[in-house]
Amino acid sequence: MSESKFDLYFDGLEEAERRVALAVREAVREAVGQNPKITETTKWNYPAWVHEGKNGNVCSIMGANGYVRLQFFRGAELPRTESRLEGTGKGMRHLKVWCDREFPAESIRSLVSDAVSLHGSS
Repeated sequence: MSESKFDLYFDGLEEAERRVALAVREAVREAVGQNPKITETTKWNYPAWVHEGKNGNVCSIMGANGYVRLQFFRGAELPRTESRLEGTGKGMRHLKVWCDREFPAESIRSLVSDAVSLHGSS
């Protein structure tokens, strides 16, 4: 069986970014659980999770130089409890997950759960 476009994205990253991106993917998967309304897909050539409803983009992963960005499409609507979210404007916010720092698994799971809840499914 061939790899999906989703899985192939990780192969193109440098080793440190790939390791972190795969850990982010696993934390997102844990937070999403078996929710049948959330699907893994590729959007704009990046791994993404979407909700089946209107405005369904939940989050996506984007590798960068020395970190991985976990982007939340409705991040401006997330609770202000996570001070590490960056960004301005009406919608998108992102969390930089640095390759040389402690991995924030619990923060990621919490943010993803909150993002999924914005779409009306838990």
